Amino acid sequence: MAGEKTEKATPKRRQDERKKGNVFQGRDIVIAFNLLVMFTSLKFLGGYIYKFLQQTMAFFVTGSGNVKHIGIHELTQLSMDVIGRVVVLVLPLMLISAVTSFILSGIQTKFIFSTKQIAFKLNRLNPISGLKKMMSMKALLQLLKSILMIIFISIAMFSDIKEFTKNVASFYSVPVPQTIFFIASSVFNIFIKICIAVIFIGILDYFIQWWQYEKDMKMSKHEIKEEMKQMEGDPYIRSEIKSRQRKMSSARMMQKVPHADVVIVNPEHFAVALKYDDKVNIAPVVIAKGRNNIALKIKQIAKDNYIKIEENPPLARALYKGAKLDKEIPPEFYQAVAEVLSYVYSAKGNR
Repeated sequence: MAGEKTEKATPKRRQDERKKGNVFQGRDIVIAFNLLVMFTSLKFLGGYIYKFLQQTMAFFVTGSGNVKHIGIHELTQLSMDVIGRVVVLVLPLMLISAVTSFILSGIQTKFIFSTKQIAFKLNRLNPISGLKKMMSMKALLQLLKSILMIIFISIAMFSDIKEFTKNVASFYSVPVPQTIFFIASSVFNIFIKICIAVIFIGILDYFIQWWQYEKDMKMSKHEIKEEMKQMEGDPYIRSEIKSRQRKMSSARMMQKVPHADVVIVNPEHFAVALKYDDKVNIAPVVIAKGRNNIALKIKQIAKDNYIKIEENPPLARALYKGAKLDKEIPPEFYQAVAEVLSYVYSAKGNR
């Protein structure tokens, strides 16, 4: 079928989609590595967090005993203290999470930024389109991915939770700091295994999303043809551009005619203007040539500028066909052109 999308996306299509913000990225990979970085950061910041919480509790416990009356001012001050300490505690982790997400997403998208993906579109509110998305292959793959993630996370957590429950009874016989350390270490190990499971699923999802993205980007043969037309332009516009280019080239050529040494004509149909500078070129150079109307125009400019016009139909016709514009004449014309130039120079009396 002509409308069936069987062809790979062209570079132009990919570039256009990038401008729209439609780029491939595995979001689960970003989430998984972000979690891993977060929990690793928690482990390294564990001592700092523990001391900070210890100081905070001591501050509020000792500070609350000095308060004789709790009014609006005291509550406001207490709230500000709590918010300030929470921000100090959470801000490093938030910054680490934001930087990690930015770097991982940027690597995948080459740090492209577009507002078109977050712009409001009325068709997104269409319930029929929503139902189609829910029943699509992409939704089924997402469901299978979620089931796999639950299974892997459950397997990862089972052994650690089982080991943790065995040691709960011993909490009463060990110091509190040691108990807190054991709980934190157990929770950290559980979350690390969860992260590894999520990363595994994320890698699998990455290739699935890549396959889906490439499938959605495919084009039909008709779309490729239309794109080629757009790139090449409308035939009428192309002809207009070529016409203007020819006119500009002709105008530049006519500006050179007054500098010619001789114009060889036939006498109406062909005209070739030659210039010879033995310090620059080995042979005479064709600085202008044309036929019919252009030939007449070259002759007229030559007359206006007192350029010698030599009638030699065979030579004019041969030079028009065999010599290139702004190039030296071919060797086979040396003898004939030399005789013409010799006559011209002798008439002028300068050579």
